Amino acid sequence: MSTATAEPTSVSSQFLANIIGKPVNVKLHSGMLYSGKLESIDGFMNVTLSSTTEHYENNDNGLLHKYTSDVFLRGTQVLYISEV
Repeated sequence: MSTATAEPTSVSSQFLANIIGKPVNVKLHSGMLYSGKLESIDGFMNVTLSSTTEHYENNDNGLLHKYTSDVFLRGTQVLYISEV
């Protein structure tokens, strides 16, 4: 395996490890956007968020739901994760 192939995985793993405990946006393939504090993430991109709000497409479209308990998002549905 070349270093160029291994390096992006290392960088993305470091990014994900560094944003645990921070506010993030997680967008799903369906267009749903979840904003909350990243509690955990695994190698399959399964995500657990706390203090989560749900919107469609972006935060400007209005709040659909606010969750009082943790939210689990299945990794196969995650389009992207970004730090807020």
